[in-house]
Amino acid sequence: MKSNPAYIPSLDGLRAISIAIVFLSHAGLGHIVPGGFGVTVFFFISGFLITSLLCREYDRYGSISLRVFYLRRVLRLMPPLACAMGLAIVLVLAGALVAKIDIPTLLSQIFFLSNYYQIYGNSQSIPGLGVLWSLAVEEHFYMLWPFIFILFARNIIGFRSLTLALIGFLVWRGVRFYVLGSSENALYYLSDARLDSLLYGCVLALMMWCGYLPRENVSTKWRGALLVGALGVLLVSLVLRDAAFRGTLRYSLQSLALMPVFYYAVTTPDMALFRPLNWPVLRKIGVWSYSIYLVHFVLINLFNQQITGAHAHLISGGLALIGSLVYAAVVYHFVEVPSARFRHKITRRAPKGEPVGA
Repeated sequence: MKSNPAYIPSLDGLRAISIAIVFLSHAGLGHIVPGGFGVTVFFFISGFLITSLLCREYDRYGSISLRVFYLRRVLRLMPPLACAMGLAIVLVLAGALVAKIDIPTLLSQIFFLSNYYQIYGNSQSIPGLGVLWSLAVEEHFYMLWPFIFILFARNIIGFRSLTLALIGFLVWRGVRFYVLGSSENALYYLSDARLDSLLYGCVLALMMWCGYLPRENVSTKWRGALLVGALGVLLVSLVLRDAAFRGTLRYSLQSLALMPVFYYAVTTPDMALFRPLNWPVLRKIGVWSYSIYLVHFVLINLFNQQITGAHAHLISGGLALIGSLVYAAVVYHFVEVPSARFRHKITRRAPKGEPVGA
């Protein structure tokens, strides 16, 4: 099995594109820009990246430390999340953002249960914090994935099992929609219907790790046709508005189509189509994307409440964009960077035969 490099080309640029899609959708262009697709791309990126990191760890140490994995997740997610939620609460208490502070809803968001509480509970989220449902999906997935990865790395399960799991999620969405009467909205938010959006990214990383899709000497024979086909599938998935399709097959098709796009984006970053993903400005926005995601909708709602009249959405969207970028830059430098240093310090593992601290 092949070790993955520490830096994966194009990944930050893909993050930037994803957050741009989500932001534009929330800023009043949801009828044109598919914000839900941006979230699906985020899920795919997350699965791909986390699995790539697990592959590197297994190559270096011959094992996976579950303690280190979950400690890293907590230290990565919680400081920016606390900042964003704290800002939203302060804005409400100051009267700048008109909303009710509902303790059960806040607890569901802190403990990554907000997607189920949003569907089955009495969720009264501070405007903008509703986006935290996607973090719940990710964390539910990562409660399981390290164990599955270990089974895969030890050859206890293989790609056949993972393929059956991907098919199983599609079948389950069909059962939920056609038999149990679940709404398209429920199938969008609930973890048991969306975990495969992350799993597709994981499978791509595993295929590259196992050498099924080598990074070097990538053949160009069918590359153009494959990319055109993948982009065509993505376009069709966005155009079709049938509720049954959107609640069931849409996520599988989008994730399948993302696999060749991601593969070529990270293995051939100099290709004209992917070169912009590595522009410094997009890479920087990609680095800031987590904090932007957490705060952008709060700021959009804040300015929407304060600004009225002609072009109000355009003005509030522009102010929210500037505010999100400034906020993310500050949080990155004063919260995320120190947190990353601390995270690295307390979770460092020594390769076999090397003492920690050597």
